[in-house]
Amino acid sequence: MKVPFRRDRSGTTHAAAAPAAVPDGAVRVGPLSDVPEGAARRVHDRPPIAVLRHGGTVHAFEDRCPHAGALLSRGKVSGDSVTCPSHRTVFRVDTGKSSGEFSCRALRTYPVVTVDGTVYVDTAARSPRDARRGKCGDGTAADV
Repeated sequence: MKVPFRRDRSGTTHAAAAPAAVPDGAVRVGPLSDVPEGAARRVHDRPPIAVLRHGGTVHAFEDRCPHAGALLSRGKVSGDSVTCPSHRTVFRVDTGKSSGEFSCRALRTYPVVTVDGTVYVDTAARSPRDARRGKCGDGTAADV
């Protein structure tokens, strides 16, 4: 994460520190206004993370379907759920649990902190996966 620099009166350059409420290693998403209501947006590549705002709450989740590997940020959003564009499994973005025609292991979810109108995702504190290799509803193994 790049941090803007500022100079103090002595001419020394210092990195601008993140607010104290932001966990170490958190990814800065940007202003809350950059996370539109009801639309998923990819914000990080490694690990792949997408964010979605629903009802004033920002949720961060794994941006990869465990069954098909499709980008969930390209899926259809309905309330607090996103549908995989490949095989129509529905994932809740607050818990990561799946439902629908094919159910898979849960997505990883990430804590989100909003400080002074700026959104941060804590990539270190992520929810555990239910299983290393879980069966999907169509009988194939989900590589995790």
